[in-house]
Amino acid sequence: MGKTTCAAARAVAEAAAGSRVLAVSTDPAHSLGDALGVKLGAKPSRVGRGGRLHAVELDAPRAFGRWIDSHRTALGDALEHGTWLDRADVEALLDLSLPGIDELAGVLEIARLAHAEPSLQKRSLRPPRPLRSSPDDVIVVDTAPTGHTLRLLAAPRTVAAVAEVLDALQAEHRIIRRQLARVGRPEAADQLIALVAEQARETGELLRDRTRTTFCWVTLAERLSLAESEDGIAALDANGMSAAEIVVNRVLPNGDRCRVCDRRRADERRVIAQIARRLGRGRRLRMVPADRHEPRGMKALQAIGTHLVGRGGHQGPRLQSGADADPRVGQKVEADPRVGPQVSLPGGARTTRAESLDIFRGARLIFVGGKGGVGKTTVSAATAVRLARAHPNRRMLLLSTDPAHSIADAFDATSAESIGDTPKTIPGGPRNLFVRELDAARALAARRADLEEAVEEIASAFGAGEVATGRGGAAELMDLAPPGVDELFGVLTVIDAREAYDMIIVDTAPTGHALRLLELPETAREWVQVLLRMLLKYKTLVRPGKLAAELVDASKSIRALQALLRDPSHTQFLVVTRAAEVPRFETERLLARLRRLKLAAPAVIVNAMTLAPGRCARCRATAAAERRSLAALRRSCRGRSRGCVIIQTPLSAPPPRGVRALNAWGGSWVDG
Repeated sequence: MGKTTCAAARAVAEAAAGSRVLAVSTDPAHSLGDALGVKLGAKPSRVGRGGRLHAVELDAPRAFGRWIDSHRTALGDALEHGTWLDRADVEALLDLSLPGIDELAGVLEIARLAHAEPSLQKRSLRPPRPLRSSPDDVIVVDTAPTGHTLRLLAAPRTVAAVAEVLDALQAEHRIIRRQLARVGRPEAADQLIALVAEQARETGELLRDRTRTTFCWVTLAERLSLAESEDGIAALDANGMSAAEIVVNRVLPNGDRCRVCDRRRADERRVIAQIARRLGRGRRLRMVPADRHEPRGMKALQAIGTHLVGRGGHQGPRLQSGADADPRVGQKVEADPRVGPQVSLPGGARTTRAESLDIFRGARLIFVGGKGGVGKTTVSAATAVRLARAHPNRRMLLLSTDPAHSIADAFDATSAESIGDTPKTIPGGPRNLFVRELDAARALAARRADLEEAVEEIASAFGAGEVATGRGGAAELMDLAPPGVDELFGVLTVIDAREAYDMIIVDTAPTGHALRLLELPETAREWVQVLLRMLLKYKTLVRPGKLAAELVDASKSIRALQALLRDPSHTQFLVVTRAAEVPRFETERLLARLRRLKLAAPAVIVNAMTLAPGRCARCRATAAAERRSLAALRRSCRGRSRGCVIIQTPLSAPPPRGVRALNAWGGSWVDG
């Protein structure tokens, strides 16, 4: 949706206005450096002249690893004191990577930079010296896409839970120390627990303090984006955080008559009116007009950012155009609502149908992924509809693993037809196509009771079944499960679903978190191996029983999933992108990571191409820029893999929604 461009533009403009600015990316698939036109790393780098703008792309796992190393002794003490594990067991657990640590480490690092929390990098428990010396300093955060951003903002509650669990584990040792050893002085473990609790409190206060923190929600003038925005802003409100601004990005200005552009303008104006009516009350609404050239680099970003940081403007539904925008951007555009979607496809073009592509032959598991906002969900839904209709005797499942689900919106499902965690058919769709939006938290909850009972069974044998709070020790430990563990149990449902369906199409979260999902089996395998070794170690003292059975069962599922993922004859990863530089850079990095993971990526879908520009000056300029980017992508793909094909899909105005539109659009792709 262009949030990275908007974040970079705001940072550039704030620096130009005289503030010292740090731009921070928390998205695991960083694009901040691509937007700024510079190479960034995990340490802040100066960007441009003047020294007022610095930028950094956080390496969350590494940052969290530094935090673990800094507090390893204190953490080990708390875990050893409150569990039946010995020091060697604790050290083995601390050496394991944590799935989903991006959100936890990201929010802690942001808070550190904003002086609300002690440094993750310091070995002392004292807070570091402030980084800022001026009240005009600004930190601009480019977050991950919606679903995982909401997890990041909820991370203070997770940190608070960690502090509570550690405190409960330490409680009994603290009592013994005071009563028997007559020692009341806090140990390092006690100091760490207090520090973590303070981190949670201060971070939560920082995020909810509207005088220090402003949330800017970036969206597109599309119905699917509006639906996601409503859910995201409602979640912010529920957490006591408020989006003070809504930026409607890439709004098409008025211009010459064009059947595609006019249809896009008419549809965008209707969505903008809905945004103003349903989300605009009490919020500043701004529009960023679509540029004919992708805004990259300091000069282009400043033109957008100057408007975004403007203190003027209107509250409520009246929308502004950018300083460099066509003043007619806000005018009413007439278009016959009876006219269906207009597709940018030249007459007589040699099109191909999604189901006829070689990449789908023999496939049983298809992942569809790419950068946020490129149209993954639309491609997933259209592919599923076309394949299901072409193969009526094959049962197919379209599964969304993105926490910010959009499958229901793509199918234009009403509330009565809402899609959930139970597979169901779509009204008007193929009867052999089932759709499901994965509820990962529910998948974890379904296994939680069994896991708690199994752990308590062992803990009770050591006399450690209860902790000081009176709750079960296993229940306390389960509260430490980081974001991502639920996704692991969720993705293991793919193994169960494989028996019921001939083909599964997975609509993934955007790049960074899609890769995390694919890497989870390896992380989980390491955890299972360590836990099984511990059970074998204590087998002379207690029968592992139910926990061992749970771990063996999980191990089998993980091995089956790993084998399936690495079988190119049955599993394919379909990469979706747009013909622009920033998406192209991320696509190239994604293809490289998939190759390292040994996952087959036989095709790249370049979505929403302007294939029939006609006489429209804007369409012709856009098409020329797309051809240049497409040529660069072709060169990159050839250099990486000769077997990777490129498929172009035509721009549709408005984007296809509903079974009929998706089916028609999926039959108009261009191979090559």
